[in-house]
Amino acid sequence: MNKINLQLYSFGHDSPYSPLEKIKVAGEMGYAGVEFARDYAGIPVEDVQKALKDAGVTADSAHVAFDFMEEDIPYLAKLGVKFVACPMTAFNTAEEAKEVAEELNKYAKIAKPYGITIGYHNHTQEFFEDQGKYLYDWVIENTDPENVAFEIDCGWASAAGINPVEYIQKHAGRICAIHIKENGAVIGVDKPHSRHEKQAFPKFELDENGKPIFPPEFLKMMEERDKLNVPTGAGIVDWKAVKAAADAQCDHVIYVVEREASYGGKDRVSCLKEDIAWLKANL
Repeated sequence: MNKINLQLYSFGHDSPYSPLEKIKVAGEMGYAGVEFARDYAGIPVEDVQKALKDAGVTADSAHVAFDFMEEDIPYLAKLGVKFVACPMTAFNTAEEAKEVAEELNKYAKIAKPYGITIGYHNHTQEFFEDQGKYLYDWVIENTDPENVAFEIDCGWASAAGINPVEYIQKHAGRICAIHIKENGAVIGVDKPHSRHEKQAFPKFELDENGKPIFPPEFLKMMEERDKLNVPTGAGIVDWKAVKAAADAQCDHVIYVVEREASYGGKDRVSCLKEDIAWLKANL
């Protein structure tokens, strides 16, 4: 496996690198391309173009919330991006999934003249069932197959108890990107929220430096989630089978490493280096 990209979110929220430095480091680690997580916001497009050229990497895909898609599409087209996925949005019924599908169809029409395909990226909650189908099924089945494609995050899918190979085969021809996120265990499906109800996000007290003070139960939950992020090749996902299934149903699939947390007390860059080394040696 030669062309492996990196989701820049993988550097973590506490990364010491600037957005442009992340591109440089991704290239130094051996990644062939990057997937943006709106890291470019506020940066002149020429500066990002230069960073990509200097690093010797491509920008094949990006994660952009619905609120910013129309604004960002022309910018991303200048960077050579071909696939833009909504990374996450709230919906908890078949009807709401159809509403999400309509949004994807709408933005796909806007993006088509720029040579960009619009799509969606899953977590676990998209595998909540309603009317006998996963919410993700309702989205996929109600989008335009000519203009809308999908990114399967195999880590979150397997954490939900879904076999990513079978799911890719189920929707053959609709999957244009794969998130290579290793996962160590099944945790089940997170309960989804309605897109029509305001979500009550937890509020934390701040310390003297303005950083949030997390309660012990929240830290324990995050610690357990972080434990799922084992080294690539050491978890429950059969990556050879995933690649075979993905390649069989679509040409030029984009493969993107995404890491939620480090492992074994190592720093994030060390983990990301090990991820790509395993993939190049085994796939």
